[in-house]
Amino acid sequence: MADTRILSQTMKSYIACVLLILCFIMYVNAECVGQKGTRGPTGAKGVTGDEALDWYRAPRKNWRQCTWTSSDGRDSGTIASCQIYKESSSTALYAAYSGNTRLHNCHGCCGRWYLTFNNAECSNPQVIDGTVYMANYNSADLYRHRVVQGHCYGLSAGWITVSLVVGACSGYGTYDLNTGWNSASRLIVVEETAPMY
Repeated sequence: MADTRILSQTMKSYIACVLLILCFIMYVNAECVGQKGTRGPTGAKGVTGDEALDWYRAPRKNWRQCTWTSSDGRDSGTIASCQIYKESSSTALYAAYSGNTRLHNCHGCCGRWYLTFNNAECSNPQVIDGTVYMANYNSADLYRHRVVQGHCYGLSAGWITVSLVVGACSGYGTYDLNTGWNSASRLIVVEETAPMY
Protein backbone atom coordinates (compact mmCIF):
# COMPACT_ATOMS: atom_id res chain seq x y z
CA MET A 1 0.00 0.00 0.00
CA ALA A 2 2.84 2.35 0.90
CA ASP A 3 4.51 1.55 -2.44
CA THR A 4 1.33 2.58 -4.26
CA ARG A 5 1.20 5.95 -2.47
CA ILE A 6 4.85 6.63 -3.22
CA LEU A 7 4.28 5.72 -6.85
CA SER A 8 1.18 7.98 -7.01
CA GLN A 9 3.06 10.94 -5.47
CA THR A 10 6.01 10.35 -7.79
CA MET A 11 3.62 10.39 -10.75
CA LYS A 12 2.04 13.67 -9.60
CA SER A 13 5.48 15.25 -9.17
CA TYR A 14 6.50 14.04 -12.62
CA ILE A 15 3.35 15.49 -14.27
CA ALA A 16 3.79 18.80 -12.44
CA CYS A 17 7.42 18.96 -13.64
CA VAL A 18 6.42 18.28 -17.27
CA LEU A 19 3.75 20.97 -17.11
CA LEU A 20 6.21 23.51 -15.72
CA ILE A 21 8.71 22.69 -18.49
CA LEU A 22 6.00 23.06 -21.17
CA CYS A 23 4.91 26.40 -19.73
CA PHE A 24 8.50 27.62 -19.72
CA ILE A 25 9.01 26.54 -23.36
CA MET A 26 5.82 28.34 -24.43
CA TYR A 27 6.91 31.49 -22.57
CA VAL A 28 10.37 31.46 -24.14
CA ASN A 29 8.97 30.87 -27.63
CA ALA A 30 6.49 33.70 -27.18
CA GLU A 31 9.34 36.06 -26.39
CA CYS A 32 11.47 34.90 -29.34
CA VAL A 33 9.53 36.98 -31.88
CA GLY A 34 11.99 39.83 -31.71
CA GLN A 35 11.61 43.57 -31.56
CA LYS A 36 9.13 45.42 -33.71
CA GLY A 37 10.62 46.60 -36.99
CA THR A 38 10.38 50.01 -38.64
CA ARG A 39 7.35 50.95 -40.71
CA GLY A 40 7.54 49.96 -44.38
CA PRO A 41 7.11 52.32 -47.35
CA THR A 42 3.64 53.63 -48.20
CA GLY A 43 1.93 51.65 -50.97
CA ALA A 44 0.19 52.97 -54.08
CA LYS A 45 -3.34 54.37 -53.66
CA GLY A 46 -6.05 51.79 -54.37
CA VAL A 47 -8.92 52.12 -56.80
CA THR A 48 -12.09 53.70 -55.39
CA GLY A 49 -14.85 51.09 -55.06
CA ASP A 50 -18.56 51.35 -55.78
CA GLU A 51 -20.29 52.70 -52.67
CA ALA A 52 -23.29 50.47 -53.30
CA LEU A 53 -21.09 47.42 -52.83
CA ASP A 54 -19.65 48.39 -49.45
CA TRP A 55 -20.29 45.57 -47.01
CA TYR A 56 -21.85 47.87 -44.43
CA ARG A 57 -24.36 49.47 -46.77
CA ALA A 58 -27.40 47.83 -48.28
CA PRO A 59 -27.58 48.24 -52.05
CA ARG A 60 -30.04 50.90 -53.12
CA LYS A 61 -32.98 49.45 -54.99
CA ASN A 62 -35.59 51.40 -56.95
CA TRP A 63 -38.99 49.95 -56.11
CA ARG A 64 -42.57 50.91 -55.34
CA GLN A 65 -45.58 49.22 -53.77
CA CYS A 66 -49.15 50.49 -54.12
CA THR A 67 -51.90 48.91 -52.03
CA TRP A 68 -55.67 49.14 -51.66
CA THR A 69 -58.42 47.30 -49.78
CA SER A 70 -61.51 48.08 -51.85
CA SER A 71 -63.32 45.57 -54.03
CA ASP A 72 -63.79 46.48 -57.71
CA GLY A 73 -66.64 44.87 -59.66
CA ARG A 74 -65.82 46.15 -63.13
CA ASP A 75 -65.65 43.51 -65.86
CA SER A 76 -63.20 45.42 -68.04
CA GLY A 77 -60.83 48.34 -67.64
CA THR A 78 -58.10 49.57 -65.30
CA ILE A 79 -58.42 48.49 -61.68
CA ALA A 80 -55.37 50.27 -60.18
CA SER A 81 -52.12 51.95 -61.21
CA CYS A 82 -48.72 52.49 -59.67
CA GLN A 83 -46.06 54.92 -60.98
CA ILE A 84 -42.30 54.47 -60.78
CA TYR A 85 -39.43 56.53 -62.18
CA LYS A 86 -37.29 54.11 -64.21
CA GLU A 87 -33.72 55.36 -63.95
CA SER A 88 -32.14 53.54 -66.89
CA SER A 89 -33.24 52.29 -70.30
CA SER A 90 -30.96 49.25 -69.89
CA THR A 91 -32.80 47.85 -66.84
CA ALA A 92 -35.91 45.68 -66.59
CA LEU A 93 -39.06 46.22 -64.57
CA TYR A 94 -40.43 43.44 -62.40
CA ALA A 95 -44.14 43.94 -61.77
CA ALA A 96 -46.63 41.90 -59.78
CA TYR A 97 -50.28 42.02 -58.77
CA SER A 98 -51.25 40.10 -55.64
CA GLY A 99 -54.88 39.92 -54.52
CA ASN A 100 -58.26 38.25 -54.82
CA THR A 101 -60.06 37.63 -58.12
CA ARG A 102 -63.48 36.21 -58.91
CA LEU A 103 -65.38 34.96 -61.98
CA HIS A 104 -69.11 34.56 -61.23
CA ASN A 105 -72.44 33.31 -62.55
CA CYS A 106 -71.34 31.77 -65.83
CA HIS A 107 -70.42 28.47 -67.49
CA GLY A 108 -67.49 27.97 -69.87
CA CYS A 109 -66.35 31.51 -69.17
CA CYS A 110 -62.95 33.17 -68.81
CA GLY A 111 -61.62 36.38 -67.26
CA ARG A 112 -58.19 37.90 -67.75
CA TRP A 113 -56.09 40.03 -65.37
CA TYR A 114 -53.01 41.63 -66.93
CA LEU A 115 -50.40 44.35 -66.42
CA THR A 116 -49.76 47.29 -68.73
CA PHE A 117 -46.82 49.71 -68.90
CA ASN A 118 -47.84 53.21 -69.95
CA ASN A 119 -51.12 51.72 -71.30
CA ALA A 120 -49.40 49.06 -73.42
CA GLU A 121 -48.91 45.40 -72.63
CA CYS A 122 -45.37 44.15 -72.32
CA SER A 123 -43.94 42.66 -75.52
CA ASN A 124 -40.42 41.83 -74.37
CA PRO A 125 -40.25 39.01 -73.56
CA GLN A 126 -44.04 38.44 -73.34
CA VAL A 127 -47.29 39.77 -71.87
CA ILE A 128 -47.73 39.56 -68.09
CA ASP A 129 -51.15 38.09 -67.45
CA GLY A 130 -53.25 35.47 -65.74
CA THR A 131 -56.62 33.99 -66.69
CA VAL A 132 -59.39 32.33 -64.71
CA TYR A 133 -61.63 29.81 -66.46
CA MET A 134 -64.80 28.35 -64.96
CA ALA A 135 -67.22 25.65 -66.10
CA ASN A 136 -70.11 23.79 -64.40
CA TYR A 137 -70.31 26.26 -61.50
CA ASN A 138 -72.99 28.72 -62.61
CA SER A 139 -73.83 29.95 -59.12
CA ALA A 140 -70.32 29.67 -57.61
CA ASP A 141 -69.07 32.80 -55.86
CA LEU A 142 -65.46 31.84 -55.19
CA TYR A 143 -62.84 34.46 -54.47
CA ARG A 144 -59.29 33.18 -54.90
CA HIS A 145 -55.99 34.87 -54.11
CA ARG A 146 -53.84 35.03 -57.22
CA VAL A 147 -50.50 36.48 -58.27
CA VAL A 148 -49.79 37.83 -61.76
CA GLN A 149 -46.09 38.65 -62.13
CA GLY A 150 -43.22 38.94 -64.58
CA HIS A 151 -40.37 41.02 -65.98
CA CYS A 152 -40.63 43.49 -68.84
CA TYR A 153 -37.54 44.55 -70.83
CA GLY A 154 -36.94 47.32 -73.34
CA LEU A 155 -38.80 50.10 -71.53
CA SER A 156 -37.35 53.60 -71.77
CA ALA A 157 -36.09 55.51 -68.76
CA GLY A 158 -38.54 57.94 -67.18
CA TRP A 159 -41.94 57.76 -65.53
CA ILE A 160 -43.70 54.43 -66.08
CA THR A 161 -47.30 53.81 -65.05
CA VAL A 162 -47.90 50.14 -64.31
CA SER A 163 -51.60 49.24 -64.30
CA LEU A 164 -53.65 46.20 -63.40
CA VAL A 165 -56.29 45.76 -66.08
CA VAL A 166 -59.14 43.27 -66.27
CA GLY A 167 -61.00 42.09 -69.36
CA ALA A 168 -62.10 39.26 -71.60
CA CYS A 169 -59.92 36.32 -72.58
CA SER A 170 -59.22 35.92 -76.29
CA GLY A 171 -62.18 34.12 -77.90
CA TYR A 172 -64.54 34.70 -74.95
CA GLY A 173 -67.13 37.31 -74.08
CA THR A 174 -67.37 39.61 -71.07
CA TYR A 175 -68.43 38.03 -67.78
CA ASP A 176 -69.05 39.01 -64.16
CA LEU A 177 -65.55 39.65 -62.77
CA ASN A 178 -64.42 41.06 -59.44
CA THR A 179 -61.00 42.15 -58.20
CA GLY A 180 -60.07 42.41 -54.53
CA TRP A 181 -62.24 41.41 -51.60
CA ASN A 182 -61.82 41.33 -47.83
CA SER A 183 -58.00 41.64 -47.96
CA ALA A 184 -55.28 43.95 -49.21
CA SER A 185 -54.43 44.02 -52.91
CA ARG A 186 -51.08 45.27 -54.12
CA LEU A 187 -49.07 46.23 -57.15
CA ILE A 188 -45.30 45.88 -56.70
CA VAL A 189 -42.86 47.37 -59.22
CA VAL A 190 -39.07 46.95 -58.99
CA GLU A 191 -36.37 48.23 -61.36
CA GLU A 192 -33.79 45.47 -61.76
CA THR A 193 -30.64 44.85 -63.76
CA ALA A 194 -31.11 43.35 -67.20
CA PRO A 195 -30.99 39.55 -67.36
CA MET A 196 -27.62 37.90 -67.85
CA TYR A 197 -29.04 35.18 -70.10
